[in-house]
Amino acid sequence: MSNRPPQQINIIVSMYLGYGAMMICRQMVTILSPALLADETLGLTKTNLGDFAAYGTLGALVGKLIWGPLADKIGGRFTFLIGIFLTALFIIAFGLSPNVMAFTGFSFLLYCTKSSGWPGMTKLVGEWYHPQHYGRVWSILATSSRLSVVLATLFFGWLMSFMHWRMVAFIAAIFALIIFVGCYFYLKEKPSPPNFFKEDETNTDNPEQATATKQALDNKYNHPLKGIGTIGGLVTFAKSPRVWLVVIMLMMLTCMMAFLDFVAVYLMESYQLTPSQAAMASTVFPVGSLTGLLASIAFYDRFSKKGIRAVLTIALILSLLSVLTLQYLPLFNLIAELNYTVALVAIFLFAFSISPAYYLPMSIFSIEYGGPHSATLVCLIDAFGFAASATFAFIGGRLADSADGWSNFMNMLIFISAAGVISVWAFMHSEYKAAKRVVI
Repeated sequence: MSNRPPQQINIIVSMYLGYGAMMICRQMVTILSPALLADETLGLTKTNLGDFAAYGTLGALVGKLIWGPLADKIGGRFTFLIGIFLTALFIIAFGLSPNVMAFTGFSFLLYCTKSSGWPGMTKLVGEWYHPQHYGRVWSILATSSRLSVVLATLFFGWLMSFMHWRMVAFIAAIFALIIFVGCYFYLKEKPSPPNFFKEDETNTDNPEQATATKQALDNKYNHPLKGIGTIGGLVTFAKSPRVWLVVIMLMMLTCMMAFLDFVAVYLMESYQLTPSQAAMASTVFPVGSLTGLLASIAFYDRFSKKGIRAVLTIALILSLLSVLTLQYLPLFNLIAELNYTVALVAIFLFAFSISPAYYLPMSIFSIEYGGPHSATLVCLIDAFGFAASATFAFIGGRLADSADGWSNFMNMLIFISAAGVISVWAFMHSEYKAAKRVVI
């Protein structure tokens, strides 16, 4: 990125702020939930709030199936801008909703529209950044998701202490619309110079790196799927073992990331915390995830496929050890304060370890392997992840409510984490072998 900074900085800042705006609008359903429940004029119940989340997840799944193929046809910029604009409108509509049906409907539409963000960025990253820098770019962009949720929860939660919840929803929408205007002017579809990615041919200090760079650009401009329609692309994906390996990997990792939905209740019931204390303590998970992504900015693009395979596999082993620590911590008979501290560290390390594997390989693979159908591929993979996450939430909630609930829950998470180690190694090994075949 160093020799083309002005334009590329504008693009990455626009995507970062735009995706953050969409995430804030999406998160407002969760942030506003306590106030919705307390508003006696609405007469909502916790069952209704659960329905909002359930229909929202369904909307996200439907959105993935819509926005992926659409982004491949209309381009990343238009897709991204539509996403920001519509999420702002739907959070306004959510704020104006008078009854359960309206809340549920706009929750569905809000989550559906937000699904446009990642495929839109997939197209833009593929157009604007060198393949050798995809890891760094995606690491930066993925922090937008984590950081915006943390900041939005704190800021809009504070606003609700002295403002009506409807006004808070409108403020979030105004913020998103301001970001939309900025993105409209600064976000461009693709660079115009034909030699935008031309490397310095005199740099021969690292012949292996020079070869990899040449091959990456050749794949970018002469992609095997170039000129093939959407149906043909889907058939190619369905026949590819590498696609199925990344699907299985993301399903495992999405289930592991879904532990976030249970962390607050787990801490509250396991360590006798108040709801407020548990909610604040649960931020250790998104903070761990954010820290892992910040670390990946520094290392991801510096490693070969073989090196990344080793790093991510070790990271997933660490995540498995973290869950084992949570499960067997009571056996060590530590004092209560130390028990609680170790649990928080284990949750932090769990999130820290899985976030690079969750966000980066799938996004990079979708651009490199999907080519002109990259948005369709990234959304297809994501859809499997959402389905796995919904299943995990359905089973996990019932396990947590059973006798020896959290022990049963952790046993399930241990099994999934072990499968995660294997799936990450298997996918990254397939990527290493694919890269090796190209070099040979």
